[in-house]
Amino acid sequence: MVEDAKSLTGISRRRSRPSCGRSIRGSWYDDPVEALVTGANGHIGCHLVRAAIEAGMTPIAFVREGADVRGLAGLDVETRTGDILDPASLERAMAGVELVFHAAASHRNYAPDPQTIIEPAVTGTKNVLDAAHAAGVRRVIYTSSAATVGFTSDPRNALTEDDFLETATSPYTRAKIDAEKLARERTDLEVVILNPSGVFGPLDHRLTPATRGLVGVLHGDPMFLHLCATDVRDVARCHVLAATHGVAGRRYIATGDALAPRQTAALFAKLAGTKPMVFTPPRFLARFLAGRLEKKSRATGRDADLTRAQVEDNLGKHLVYDSTRARSELGATFRGAEDVLRDAFRWLVFANALKPKIAARVAKALGAQVAPDASWSPSDRVV
Repeated sequence: MVEDAKSLTGISRRRSRPSCGRSIRGSWYDDPVEALVTGANGHIGCHLVRAAIEAGMTPIAFVREGADVRGLAGLDVETRTGDILDPASLERAMAGVELVFHAAASHRNYAPDPQTIIEPAVTGTKNVLDAAHAAGVRRVIYTSSAATVGFTSDPRNALTEDDFLETATSPYTRAKIDAEKLARERTDLEVVILNPSGVFGPLDHRLTPATRGLVGVLHGDPMFLHLCATDVRDVARCHVLAATHGVAGRRYIATGDALAPRQTAALFAKLAGTKPMVFTPPRFLARFLAGRLEKKSRATGRDADLTRAQVEDNLGKHLVYDSTRARSELGATFRGAEDVLRDAFRWLVFANALKPKIAARVAKALGAQVAPDASWSPSDRVV
């Protein structure tokens, strides 16, 4: 990459060198391919397994011993047990595999020991890439985050794959920056990188930080971020398209419609029967509230919905990205924001993730559309 003279605060914009990478259409993928999916029980991972099946692949789910695998219920898939921090288990799991989707990570905002977030992302990614090389795997699709692209101060200027966040305070974002750098630097493998943001949708059994953000707004938190609303199923399909159409060495932003806070509030009013407040809290208040949430997290073991590191990184900035490359090069499509939020709210009502009064209000607003998918099971409920 070559540094451009033009840059944003904390974000470098780089021009890509002419790529010697290639897509793999019309080659070995003409035959059914075995694909290992790390983090297959996660929100993106379980949908990735489904998307791979729909594409004619044979996915193999790589999960930890004792993991919550409700997201894989009803699927006829092989499961291989191990840990991305255990290189030997990865080597065993990759026997006979031609393609790896690496979606495993510790998706948390906060931990008393930041290394519990950083190590799985960075060391785990290195272990996956090393094991893939040793096993003769041809291509790895790495699930990064649009956070590595950065956060824009001007929501009119959507960030692209040529933007790179160089550093961050948040352990999760720092870990993703470092892990993605490892993936980009590999020359012994074909690595394609996906950068999703604002991922919502069904089968979110443990509630990701993004989904908990929706829950918070439904319960009265204010809206102050421009964001992209992205359906998890579209992100999963984008991974499969990256395997078959993606150019090795490239990043692909996987995001849906960009929404201003007032647009998001209007959709909440229509779909959930509540119109959230739209204002940016002062930094001192946001830091105070984040500190209280971190203290609660230490006491309960549950993730904090907001941290002081996130306030430092994100307050006054926005999560607005341009997914033109994924749409044009991969043929990716993304649902409209209203459809994304409707299905996210349907899932939250079904999964018992909302207080009864809030759930009743959302159900009333959605009417007959609140009905769950036939594949959802009572065991899917969060609590």
